[in-house]
Amino acid sequence: GFCIMEMWMIVAGFAVFFVTFFFGMPIWLCLVLTTITFGFLSGMLVKNIPLTLFGSLDSFLLLAAPFFLLGGNIMARCGPAKYLFEAIDAVVGGIPGGLPFATVLSCMVFAAVTGSTLATLVAVGSITVPPMTEMGYPKKFCLGLMCVSSTLGQIIPPSIYMILYGSYVQVSAARLFLGGMLPGVILGLLIAIITLLITVKNGYEKKREKLPLIDRIHRVLFGIPALLMPFLVLGGIYTGIFTPTEAAAVACVYSILISHFVYHGLTLNNFLESVKGALHVTSMIFFIVASAIIIASPLTFAQIPQHLTAELVKLGVGKNLFLVLSVVLFLFLGLFLDPLPILYLTIPILLYPMQQLGVNLIHFCVITIICTQIAQITPPFGVSLYATSQLWDEPIDKVISASMPFLLILIISLPIFMFIPWLSTWIPKIVMGY
Repeated sequence: GFCIMEMWMIVAGFAVFFVTFFFGMPIWLCLVLTTITFGFLSGMLVKNIPLTLFGSLDSFLLLAAPFFLLGGNIMARCGPAKYLFEAIDAVVGGIPGGLPFATVLSCMVFAAVTGSTLATLVAVGSITVPPMTEMGYPKKFCLGLMCVSSTLGQIIPPSIYMILYGSYVQVSAARLFLGGMLPGVILGLLIAIITLLITVKNGYEKKREKLPLIDRIHRVLFGIPALLMPFLVLGGIYTGIFTPTEAAAVACVYSILISHFVYHGLTLNNFLESVKGALHVTSMIFFIVASAIIIASPLTFAQIPQHLTAELVKLGVGKNLFLVLSVVLFLFLGLFLDPLPILYLTIPILLYPMQQLGVNLIHFCVITIICTQIAQITPPFGVSLYATSQLWDEPIDKVISASMPFLLILIISLPIFMFIPWLSTWIPKIVMGY
């Protein structure tokens, strides 16, 4: 069973992590120091850590992340994102609460282009918040809506977190993408419905001038090249024309082509800005990924996952209780941490018990990702909250209170996805027979 030594090792490791984290060290350094602590206590050779650190990034699949980020940044800064929103608004903008509804849908489509919360927040927010406030929506409401809708990029494929999860548990990213489709659409629609209810209840929206039909058709047609991107990316992956990494590179080229030839928005200046934005986030992700992947080696060396599984089986923990305990763990860590460290601190320990208890890896991926979405919008350390607060220069407490109704929806829907696994596994089963 679990001996005192192992318990001591885990407690010491996590203590090092949280102490360094609260003293404000960069997260990757906290992870490296934690690994060194684990390494010393487990008796593993610590000198192998630097090799593992660099070797962990040598992955074809991980290349997809910078490409998707660059494609999304180009879409955001060089024109296509604006026309994408206008096309969606032309279709749904006429209903009561049409503008926020169009905003949520734009976040969903844009999420399917970048897979990144920050890119979606900046791109869609800068286009949709000004017209919403002009129409009489309180700025607070707009920011709460943006803060939560932008996290849909984590679950709607292609998702960078799914790529990272897949590379760790050895499940193809294509399968995980399929698993996220239905839950992503359900969550998006739930957020949209809550938006409509809030709008109608508080009488936010002034009467909008209805656009003449011909203008609406024109906007939709003009937005089609931008709207095609998700279909191009996902269609290419599922017809087997290209791998997720190649799809991400195609997305980059496509976004450059339409920005220049269709929307005439590409300038050297905003192209370089896009590259800079993508580099910034990529370097951050890769630093964290490299320093997080190495945590697994001392844990496996000390056989902690195996011992944990033995304990769970001895205590009679079944599949559902395991899911509940995992979710509680994710939500607790989500109070302090970003999605990436959460993934890499927990999956190495949970993977073995998951396999032994027969938990479906796609189903578990969807649950994990919804928990990381919640993590991004739970105070006190939700990244999305701070990003929103900084981008629009609003006090953080206002953004937090505005996000609450939307956050509640995510939390309430979590048990549905936990206990109805086919919501996550049905599409992968049909398309890829898994």
